Amino acid sequence: MEDTPLPANFGRYQPIEELGAGAMGRVYLAVDPLIDRMVAVKVISMEQAGPDGRAEFLERFRTEVRAAAQCAHPSIVSVYDYADDGPMPYIVMEFVPGETLSRLIRRPQQERDAASVPDLTWVVLQVLDALAAAHAVGVVHRDIKPGNIMVTPRGAVKITDFGIARLGDSTMTMVGGMVGSPSYMAPEQALGNAVDHRADLFSVAAVLFHVMIGRPPFSGSSVTDTLVRLVGPQEVELGALEGSAMGQVLRRGLAKDPAQRFDTAAEFAEALRQAVQATRNQPMQAYRLPQPVAARLTLDLAALVGSRAEEILRTASEEARDLPDVVSRLCAQLAPADVARLRQRLAASN
Repeated sequence: MEDTPLPANFGRYQPIEELGAGAMGRVYLAVDPLIDRMVAVKVISMEQAGPDGRAEFLERFRTEVRAAAQCAHPSIVSVYDYADDGPMPYIVMEFVPGETLSRLIRRPQQERDAASVPDLTWVVLQVLDALAAAHAVGVVHRDIKPGNIMVTPRGAVKITDFGIARLGDSTMTMVGGMVGSPSYMAPEQALGNAVDHRADLFSVAAVLFHVMIGRPPFSGSSVTDTLVRLVGPQEVELGALEGSAMGQVLRRGLAKDPAQRFDTAAEFAEALRQAVQATRNQPMQAYRLPQPVAARLTLDLAALVGSRAEEILRTASEEARDLPDVVSRLCAQLAPADVARLRQRLAASN
């Protein structure tokens, strides 16, 4: 990392150290002195906007940050604040300690087990649950990749840069290069065509492929080679997974035609759960909600539905397979306004 002096401050936020840098700008660990909270401040580079594109870029910046802030979910990094009145706009986000999925993938399985790293297919399931919440409010990430998925020391999964990737959705970014990661992006995105939530699902399938196979699905010897493989007619080669339950999930998830992919993140997650069980060659077992989690959910529900909380939670837990499934079943029993409030409470208590 380039050794550059720390800025004096970002508004009231006081930087402590630089955490990283990329095409979109730099990320700093900072403290909010008003409430003594550690935060991450992402400073957005304006170079990609060009000399004449600042006004348009800033308008889209405001729109996307507000959209990202609507994605209240325990597996999505929270957006706290932003500013766009200086030479470089910045976003104040939840600081998430831990490792990226890209680093975890590179670690040997024995090392992961010793560090109590959760099963990586479980990580993908949490990503899908978070995407279901985001897609429900019309937000598409557009840059799902292992480097944007964090796993905390306690095993929680967090997707970063929600909404920020969409800032690259116009021709004014072409000078700075393609927005998104060719190894994980959908073919329609690589071609510059319109994308919807199914582009995110393709990217999740590409991440799952990397977890299962050890490399991205269409990786080539160069970026150009990767793009040629990605947008070409050739389907993904599944190797030893061909014909298996997991292979069928990957085949559908990585379909070049969006219409042939999973329709929703929830559908993808259910297919993945079934494939994992088939791979383990054991019957589906009832999921037992941990008592501390059950108590917390009961309190959160009681604030919304009163005395019906225990009954609703019991119904949601009876046939659930994991915690995201419990939450999904809870949401199915609530009014849309209560669903949003429940997810906000879950995000705040995570």
